[in-house]
Amino acid sequence: MQGRRTERPTQNQVMAVVEGNALSFNVPRSTTLEDLAGRLAHLSETHSGALTSVSVRVSAQRRAKLFGSALFLGS
Repeated sequence: MQGRRTERPTQNQVMAVVEGNALSFNVPRSTTLEDLAGRLAHLSETHSGALTSVSVRVSAQRRAKLFGSALFLGS
């Protein structure tokens, strides 16, 4: 029996909570923090509420490129 290799997503994923509503979307790998901040501000305005939480998952490939082989443990 061969082991299955699970691939991690290659895109960056964002989850934002605006006044209790969870919104999830992908952003291109080329997205800057300035671009992301603008998009989050627009979401907050569009949904007429305060942005209360943001979670960003950087793709495994991008993380390896940015940080090399360092091991990161997170929650």
